[in-house]
Amino acid sequence: MPDEAMPDQAKPDDATSNGAKIASATSTLAPAAAHLLAEAIAHISTDADCLWVSDAAVLPPNTAQWTTRTASALLSEPWQKRYALAIAHLPDTLTASQALHLLSSLRDLHARQVLAFIPVDAFRWQAADLLALGMQRHARFEQEQQLIEAWSFDIKTYKPVPDWLNPRFWANPENWNRFRW
Repeated sequence: MPDEAMPDQAKPDDATSNGAKIASATSTLAPAAAHLLAEAIAHISTDADCLWVSDAAVLPPNTAQWTTRTASALLSEPWQKRYALAIAHLPDTLTASQALHLLSSLRDLHARQVLAFIPVDAFRWQAADLLALGMQRHARFEQEQQLIEAWSFDIKTYKPVPDWLNPRFWANPENWNRFRW
């Protein structure tokens, strides 16, 4: 694709089929990435606000209301809004600390769900570095002679509710009005 400025907002197109909606984003992605992208988008509503972070000229799918930003622009702008989903293609031009800052700000400020495509050789991170952010690895694939890993974060599945965290073990309601502590 030629280098051109990415639009600030990509509007949904209801007239196209579901397969055609994701064709703009998946035409240049590896099959594993296209599958993960389609799976992440399938779980959001069509009127959800989503964030697309990429320096490449790949446009987001037309299945939701997308706001597109480059990684450097997102890092330099103040926080404005929380999105339902953020999909990020981390460029290898970022330093490791900038990329870590971008991932943590996407997770903490910008979105409830994050799907990040990270070039393995660019940052020399260990899996523990991304696991420490609460992310889960989904796939490892090669795209354009570069090894990419797909990592995600979802606040809903971040931590399972422990068994002890329920009202059964809390205030001992069976002892109310029986004992004075």
